[in-house]
Amino acid sequence: MSLKDFFMKLVNKEISPECNIAVTSSEEIERIELSEALAASATQASLNCNIIELTKGVGIYIHYRLKTDITTATPASPNGFAILMQNARKSKLYLLTFPQSGNRKQTLRNDLVDWIHNNGGGWSTQSYANTQGKEFIVSLTEAIWYIDMRSHKKLEERSFHIPNIFLEFFD
Repeated sequence: MSLKDFFMKLVNKEISPECNIAVTSSEEIERIELSEALAASATQASLNCNIIELTKGVGIYIHYRLKTDITTATPASPNGFAILMQNARKSKLYLLTFPQSGNRKQTLRNDLVDWIHNNGGGWSTQSYANTQGKEFIVSLTEAIWYIDMRSHKKLEERSFHIPNIFLEFFD
């Protein structure tokens, strides 16, 4: 009897009915190893070898290593380019929020945030909006406030032209 025949009879409970070996139909023998002790190093054997000869010469402990057809899906590592493309397609841009106030300077600041939102701008994360965005809005507010106090027309007379997109914030 071969090692493979012995395994099939053992699984089908033809040899030892009290053995409870459950093998699914998708599992098959990948390799067989024999050893002299349960935890000793094993010697690989062919499926068609005679069981009596092998157990006399190599060892009495038979280790059946099974393989299955079902392979576990390994999660694919994220592709850096795909992540960049996904982030580039994000339509949600974050804006910072300032408290509403009657102060003209704070009103200008809120108008700038609204203007950025209306023109499709913003920051990629709320964290960036609260740090870099706040710094940008405060700096732009201060610049417009400073120019407005000194009349932007005087700057234009001296050939310092303010971009047209910002003219709505003056006067």
